[in-house]
Amino acid sequence: MAEASEKFFSAAKKHGETFLLWLLCAAALSAVLHIYSESAFNIYALAGAAAAFGLIKLFDLFRGKKFGGFIYFGTLTAVFAVVPTLFIGRNWESWVAFIRWFFSGAQAEETVADFMLTLMPLMVFFLTSAFYYFTRIIYRSSMLALVSLIPFAIAVKAAANIPAAYCALIASLNLIFFIIDGRKRLLKGSVRGGTAGAAATVYTDFALAAVLLALIAPKPSVTPYYDKFEAAVSIFSFGGSGETEYRGEYKTFSGRADELLKGESILLYIVGSDEPTYMKTQVFNIYDSETGLWTDDSETVRGNKKWQETSRLMSFERLAAAVEKAIEQNKINVRESLFYDENSDLITNKYPWAEALTELTDPQSYSIVYAQNYPAVYIPAPMRAEEVSVSNANISWTARSDAGEVFTNLPMLPPNVNYTVRYFSERTQESIMASGISDIDLEEWYDFLFDVQWELENDSEEYLVLSEFIKAQTRAENYRDNYPTEVSPEIQDLADELTAGLEYDRQKAEAIEEYFTGGGFLYDLGYEPPEGMDTPEYFLFKSRTGICSDFANAYVLLARAAGLTARYAEGFVPQPSAENEGTYFIYSDNAHAYPEVYIPAAGWTRFEPTPAGYIGAGGGRASEEEDTDPMAVILTAAVFIAGFGIFILLALLFPKIAEGIFRIRARCAECGKGVVMLYNRHIRNAESRFKESFIAFTPEQMDRLSEEKLGQSLEALTKPFTAVCYGGAEIGRDDFNTAYECYKIQARAMRKIKIKKPGA
Repeated sequence: MAEASEKFFSAAKKHGETFLLWLLCAAALSAVLHIYSESAFNIYALAGAAAAFGLIKLFDLFRGKKFGGFIYFGTLTAVFAVVPTLFIGRNWESWVAFIRWFFSGAQAEETVADFMLTLMPLMVFFLTSAFYYFTRIIYRSSMLALVSLIPFAIAVKAAANIPAAYCALIASLNLIFFIIDGRKRLLKGSVRGGTAGAAATVYTDFALAAVLLALIAPKPSVTPYYDKFEAAVSIFSFGGSGETEYRGEYKTFSGRADELLKGESILLYIVGSDEPTYMKTQVFNIYDSETGLWTDDSETVRGNKKWQETSRLMSFERLAAAVEKAIEQNKINVRESLFYDENSDLITNKYPWAEALTELTDPQSYSIVYAQNYPAVYIPAPMRAEEVSVSNANISWTARSDAGEVFTNLPMLPPNVNYTVRYFSERTQESIMASGISDIDLEEWYDFLFDVQWELENDSEEYLVLSEFIKAQTRAENYRDNYPTEVSPEIQDLADELTAGLEYDRQKAEAIEEYFTGGGFLYDLGYEPPEGMDTPEYFLFKSRTGICSDFANAYVLLARAAGLTARYAEGFVPQPSAENEGTYFIYSDNAHAYPEVYIPAAGWTRFEPTPAGYIGAGGGRASEEEDTDPMAVILTAAVFIAGFGIFILLALLFPKIAEGIFRIRARCAECGKGVVMLYNRHIRNAESRFKESFIAFTPEQMDRLSEEKLGQSLEALTKPFTAVCYGGAEIGRDDFNTAYECYKIQARAMRKIKIKKPGA
């Protein structure tokens, strides 16, 4: 039993540090892989752990070999040059996708096997070699802690979560290595053993470095969830209120998106839907040039309580059926009447696009919305809502304004209200514009609706459908006339430039949208313009950086300057659940501002000027475009690789840098003090090289040790040291220079000597 125990403790002493080193490598690697796989254990983590163990043994094999360093750098070059090319290929677009995937925590790109097979060997080799170097080659617990921050820095950069178990394990292993480092120093007689103060310094540096790395490394034009991190830093730095209770109240001025985006992220609604869309809350009509905000001309929102009786008539499918019936009746009337001219009075001749209109369908969708302790005045609803029914609140009516805002008789809905909303899909409006039906002016669309209605019976449902579309057209024209907006000459010139040569409202609206989404603009929640420069002109012509409110604001001003009927809207964009299909979440930072433009035939249509990829902008047409500027991705990778290279270089050169600084300090010191510094440094170098403690050795013993192990005399250093320390003598510069040259010869000899491994 005693023999077995002795063998166990002997094995533990011999292999314990190797096991701890391997465990740290495996934990750090698994933490990195978890960011992209969201799985605590998977085949990649297991394979990586096995590879890390093999690398440790391989490093042990080549450690101390004459060409070990060349072998390592050769392997390093091969791994980082061959592995990415093997799995990613040489296509630069694939490289951009991989980099975007890496820096967004797999949010901007779908995780594929090639990406994981590239990431795993790179991380295994880097983390294992770095941890090995700072535990086997030079023991530096502080540098070990800095390397350990790599998974956390990546997590911060990608705004991802690392399980608490990994955090605790990595921190605990760092603490163990710190204790081992201190114990080794104390056993050598060094007074520089580990202290609590030193540990606090190491982990403070650890945390600060993680935050700084995430802040200074440039991000692509938009990285999903990065704005949350910037918001958190902004609140921490500038004394954010930390308020976590929200109430959905109507605002006198625009800015709800700004307020909610810069606060703490709170879950407001859970949505079950077959086709999610933007959920509108409030529309603002009047631009206040002094404040730079949008407002309204009334203190309360007014609406039609009987809106659900007529909303069903605003279906494009019903309009298509009505137009088809009118066309057939028109043909009959033209054939049978002497007063009709077929060339001018036949609807299909007068409006060639009318036949295409009869082919429209208008899918209906629904959403079941559950408020999560969020009382609100409004009911967030899609722009083309047809019906809203509230199931667990004592309401007597719902109303909808002409702008699509839905509210009830209650001054504030209960915090956990549930409701169902049915609505027509926005895809129909997109298909209308894509088909060319919208390439007409407002007057032509108005005339068409009247001509079609003229062919229908007054009491028919088709006649009522046309009546509702005519009312919508009339309200839109009145809106344009009632809310004119004066813009600066710069904005007017830009609007004229963007829409020059374009005839139809649809073309102009899309041209202005393309101006924002085509590149050159950046979404950045943390950006603050210079004092006094928070204007649409500065945003458009100088910074070109802002959040959704800035994009929506500038878009509406340009649209109105171009003669379009446009308005500024705010609401939410549901965020899909990663686990449950058909389930969506609305957080406070899903708040969004966007413009709506009245387009002939399509009606009020949402456009999206905010760059794609921003979480509040999901679901818009712009999201179909590339969501990241490739040059920004390449720049991000370049900075990261450069930082990685500098880190490796500094780590490898750390002993030489430290030695160089020491020698400068010794030469600049007073001669006697400099000799003492050289002697003490020589003892520490000898302890590190020979793995023994020489703190109790006399100068004569150190001289004999040098003769025995190095074949070099130490007398030129021990003689002036003895004179200074024990005789109180002062030495001159010549004696110091002689001692300094002796120290250099001893250091060079120690580097060249080959030390046998224990037990070899």
